Amino acid sequence: MQRKAVDARSLAIAATLLFGIASTGAGQVRVGAKGGFNRSNVSLKIADEKVDTESRGGYNVGGLIYFGFSASAGLQIEGLYTTKGFKRAEGLENDTWEFAYWEVPVLLMFTSPTAMTQPRLLFGPTISFESSCTRKTGGFGENENEIELSCLPGTTKSTDIGFMAGLGIKVTSLTIDLAYEWGFKDILESEVISLKNRNMTFSIGIVLPN
Repeated sequence: MQRKAVDARSLAIAATLLFGIASTGAGQVRVGAKGGFNRSNVSLKIADEKVDTESRGGYNVGGLIYFGFSASAGLQIEGLYTTKGFKRAEGLENDTWEFAYWEVPVLLMFTSPTAMTQPRLLFGPTISFESSCTRKTGGFGENENEIELSCLPGTTKSTDIGFMAGLGIKVTSLTIDLAYEWGFKDILESEVISLKNRNMTFSIGIVLPN
């Protein structure tokens, strides 16, 4: 309960600060929504030795606020519910970890304003607040004696910090983006295991006109 309260306060403070920063000098403000698919994995090291993992599918959905500074540049702040995770490529069969986050990407956008179909570049930091963590593990053989467990308190860290970069196109109010996100923090509470998120996202959004 205390951890959830801390996360809620951190999210509220971060959102307030980001809104204040973005509002400074913003020429236009537009809101919208987006959603799409993830292909996530992790960088996993045990005692400084890299361990192979397999990616898994997920999704992202949420809203956005776009602050336009000029015809070709702006700042987009998103609030997303996103799922990530990975599967061990060796060891226990069906050893799959699933994470759900409330995520806030803060992305600089540079768009070519000269055509109807406008290519764009996006990049910026992300902050994520863990909503849930689940581990599915089982015996040998597909779905044999599979057990699904919530991660024990203290297993994973409640926040993650990362960086996202990608390319996209904008057609009037429609946006299509492909981006990659690197997690900077070890998300596992361990002194010998390093676990960092990696995530490829494909999303389609709509930005409402003023």
